[in-house]
Amino acid sequence: MHPTFHPFRTWVLRGLLAVGLAGTGFVHAQAPTASAPEASLLAAATAEKDAVVRTLERLVNVESGSTDAQGLAQMADLLEGELRALGAQVTRHKPADGGPGANIVGRINGKGQRRILLIAHMDTVYPRGTLARMPFRVEGDRAYGPGVADAKGGIAVILHALRLLGARGFDDFASIGVLFNTDEERSSPGSSALIEAVAREHDVVLSFEPTTSPREIMVRATSGVANVRVTVKGRPAHAGVNPEAGVNAMVEAADFMLRNLDLDQPARAFRFTWTIGTGGTVANVVPAQAMVQANIRYIHEADLQAALSTLRQRAAQPRLAGAELSVELSINRPSFVAGPAGEALIEKARAIYAQVGGSISVIPSTGGGTDAAFAARSGRPVLEGLGLPGFGYHSDQAEYAQLDAIPRRLYLAARLITDLARGQ
Repeated sequence: MHPTFHPFRTWVLRGLLAVGLAGTGFVHAQAPTASAPEASLLAAATAEKDAVVRTLERLVNVESGSTDAQGLAQMADLLEGELRALGAQVTRHKPADGGPGANIVGRINGKGQRRILLIAHMDTVYPRGTLARMPFRVEGDRAYGPGVADAKGGIAVILHALRLLGARGFDDFASIGVLFNTDEERSSPGSSALIEAVAREHDVVLSFEPTTSPREIMVRATSGVANVRVTVKGRPAHAGVNPEAGVNAMVEAADFMLRNLDLDQPARAFRFTWTIGTGGTVANVVPAQAMVQANIRYIHEADLQAALSTLRQRAAQPRLAGAELSVELSINRPSFVAGPAGEALIEKARAIYAQVGGSISVIPSTGGGTDAAFAARSGRPVLEGLGLPGFGYHSDQAEYAQLDAIPRRLYLAARLITDLARGQ
């Protein structure tokens, strides 16, 4: 999950949201002007804090690693029950790749015109048994536990924002959809098509990945994630008697890696990093096969294709005579660029947050990828980063969610839903 942009006039914001633009231009950000918060909503959000903490504990105490069939099934049951208690119609969708668990889609019908989708993922990176070493605990204003911020904090914000709105009798929406998927931490192979399809049925998508603590941020773009696999074919020979008769695939692979270090271009938010390498089978034989793999993070598709073209041109010119190299690209997750309508959503969120003393910084891009990218393929505007502030994601000791942010995060989510439902 970095240039700034103009505040949009209200009529411009309404127009952009109505047509659902998803362009890729960047504009410049100024701090939003705070106005008086809606007092009764803020009071209700503040009173809801302890209930949110209890929900966080329940969610964290269900181990739901991306490959944990038992935990994901238990989490699906829990979330279906929570949504039904809120008055939602709920359907289950088996992961398209045959993965474990079930993607949960809920729908609450109202009496208005606009359709709003809320998304967050139920899976974590932690294997079963982590909870025993890292139990849920509260220390001061922080709650610790596996997945407490990424993204069980986002799930808790969704559930309790809907609870607040239900208690107020708010129904000025055509429908509010909720999608909890099982495999975001695996790049969503079993849910990406579902996310895109469900997003297309709505007018706007709000995504509840965590933001950072203590500096809370929103992003204009998240990285696409791809891998390049380079296979090198050489020729075996005896390593001691006549190594010159062979073609050393590992030497060719090492040379190829060095020749392509220049593809990494941080200034363009394009990261190219060699991460895996294998080769050779026997200690006294010149290796005839090698494989190296690079991880790529990109914002612009053109940068990805340019790098791929360069790799293939260089692969056609091996350093060692007789070596053969082949290059294969696999894309795990596309990039997400907010576009004009997404920019307008960011500014709206910042203005609402300022009402309750919160501050959101806007960054152009991040090297991480999120399900916002799949939702945005629908052509609908998407806002990312509405979960709880936290830190230490993907660590087995330090992940935490910032609890004193709960009232303002609930207020932000509830106000976004009410305003967007009313076309404001």
